[in-house]
Amino acid sequence: MTDYADLELDPQVVFGQLESDSAFAPPPERPPGVDPDAFKAAMRVLAGGVVMITARTESCVWGLTISSCCSITPSPPQILISLAQGASALPAIVETGRFGVSILRGHQKPLAELGAVPGAPKHVDAFLERRPPLSRLGPSAPLRDREQLTTMLAGALYHLDCRVEQTFDVADHRLIVGAVETAIAGRKADGDLSGPLVYFDRTFYTLGRSIG
Repeated sequence: MTDYADLELDPQVVFGQLESDSAFAPPPERPPGVDPDAFKAAMRVLAGGVVMITARTESCVWGLTISSCCSITPSPPQILISLAQGASALPAIVETGRFGVSILRGHQKPLAELGAVPGAPKHVDAFLERRPPLSRLGPSAPLRDREQLTTMLAGALYHLDCRVEQTFDVADHRLIVGAVETAIAGRKADGDLSGPLVYFDRTFYTLGRSIG
């Protein structure tokens, strides 16, 4: 009989469990929380194109300036936008199930600033491209004549007309997937050489020289 006094245990095995087993190993340390101000600072230096989201109701066209807009897939063409739950244009988008996206030019900085005023009503009827309203065309008109152009902002680089495909609530924002039904190049004003409007670190810019 032995009392196992001289037994040397394999350091890799203790009571039948490997040290690498999750049941034996100490729990991993939780990463420290990200400082909200640091996160916002990081997002501010992620330069992005500026777009205005538009939505038509019976009384007016609402506009809202955002930079959180991106392509999801080209086939079928879909985009994603992110709006705060309290965004002024969100009720109109939910009500109609449609929204427009106008990609702004550099000279449209004043319009972008108008659409970014917190809490203020943002009616942009005065800035729209003048096209025949759909009510004059009728449901039997060809698709190219029935395009939802009444929410297109005059002078924009491009305009997308979208149908709401899906929505997701994430924290205090709503993510909206839009099925793009129309993509129309904007009319450039005579002598306008400005490129797209870009937002970087709380300041608007337009593109400079290419470094390609």
